[in-house]
Amino acid sequence: MRDFPIKRILVPTDLSQPGTIALRYARLFAEKFSAGLLVIYAEPMIYPAAGLGIAGVYADDPQALIERESEIRIYANEPLGGVAFDVVATGGDPIPSIVHEAEERGADLIVMATHGLRGWRRAILGSVTEGVLHQGKVPVLSISRPDAHSSTSFGVKKILCPINFTAAARESLDYAAHLAESFDAELAVVHVVEHTDPVSAMVVEDDVRSWIAPSIQKRCTVRELVLRGGAAERVLDCAEDIGADLLVIGAQQKLFRDVTTIGTTTERIVRFARIPVLTLPLAVETKVGADARTRIAFTV
Repeated sequence: MRDFPIKRILVPTDLSQPGTIALRYARLFAEKFSAGLLVIYAEPMIYPAAGLGIAGVYADDPQALIERESEIRIYANEPLGGVAFDVVATGGDPIPSIVHEAEERGADLIVMATHGLRGWRRAILGSVTEGVLHQGKVPVLSISRPDAHSSTSFGVKKILCPINFTAAARESLDYAAHLAESFDAELAVVHVVEHTDPVSAMVVEDDVRSWIAPSIQKRCTVRELVLRGGAAERVLDCAEDIGADLLVIGAQQKLFRDVTTIGTTTERIVRFARIPVLTLPLAVETKVGADARTRIAFTV
């Protein structure tokens, strides 16, 4: 089971306006859990290479990085509202730099905006966040629509946690319950039954309720929901219908040859959710377990 609470938060940024929303959520969690904050800027720095026949070369200029760190402090001061924070700037590629810093600094949570990032606009939508989820082991709180969050919308009063009876779902539910208890929030647990799976059609609310550990039900107010349809679509609809402030989902990481993958359901939820999504990566074996219920509903 993953350790709790959150003591160290890493916030990747590119100094853009949407990134300030991630900083405000990082502040919310830092204040709640008395956590330390590290703001990181990671992007290749390109310098002209005259006479070499190329546009430029990658380099880590110490003076340029020092100046960048000063910019970061000015940029982060207002959204962090006086909360103490450290800064690091690096000339490396964003995904490996973020993963490396998270591991080196012992981060418990990464908070990042995924849309509208100026420095990463050359990548496909959400690819940096998805890359961190693929390669990293640290939970990621992603804000996929930063422009939709007003300065008064920050808070966690209702948490939605999708489950599918897997080890990843078990861990994400425990994590969501900890958050619900800490924020004094309501926890809604949703299980989506796919139309095409005859085993799934037999699952009812009592099955969901019995799967939830009594310790979780004692920790916070829990509401159980069973829905039918496409997993990602129904989860996103449910979040909107119940007015959830946060989605917590487990992501099973599977290794296929040299590539670590996470399921399409998780990726779609992270990419299209209108509210922040906290994703917990969990490495699992690729073989199918004996319990048939680990294969139902959706694969994250």
